[in-house]
Formats: sequence, C-alpha cells, structure tokens
Amino acid sequence: MKKITVLSLLAILSACSAKMLAPTQADADRGAAKFPGVTLAQLTDGKKLYEENCGNCHELIDPRKESEKEWRTMVPLMSDKVNKKAGSEVLDAKEQDLILQYVLVMHESK
Repeated sequence: MKKITVLSLLAILSACSAKMLAPTQADADRGAAKFPGVTLAQLTDGKKLYEENCGNCHELIDPRKESEKEWRTMVPLMSDKVNKKAGSEVLDAKEQDLILQYVLVMHESK
C-alpha cells in the first residue's frame, strides 16, 4: 500500500513540475514592448504549444533559465526537429512565433 501511495505522489509531483508559469495581463502588457500588440491569449496559446510540443520529447525548461539569445536559437531548431520527427509540419511559423513570444516574455517575469 505504501508503494502505491509513494508512486502516486511521484506521478502527481511530476505532472505538476512540468507546468510552466501561466502568463498574466501584466506579462502581456510588459511583453508589448518587445512584441507590439501581443495579447494574453497569444501568450497563453504559446504556453500551451510549448508544453504540448516541447514536453513530448524532453523535460520543459523554465523560460527564466535560458538567455534570450539561447531561446531565439533553440526555438527554431527544436521546431524544425519536431517537424522532421513527425514527417510533417506540426509547428508552423506562426506557432513557432507564439512559443518564442511566450518564453521570451516569461523569461523576464519574476
């Protein structure tokens, strides 16, 4: 019984740890300086795409852990990798931009 409880707790903690920061309106307002016209809905979509696509192959990286330069390099490379692995366009340019906007805006969050 203890073994099942421990395994259940580990599964719950793992699921929770994979969740990234949820963007707020304050994040969207701050992000508009870098991405004019960015909306909370776009940042939320970027978060969802990041979690669903990037989290399929590896552990998600907290956006605050990498530099802007690293994100601007990683996102296009990983998007290409996802598309090649699938053998089709899973992430188009617009979706790639949404992911990039999310990680760069959240990179600057506190």
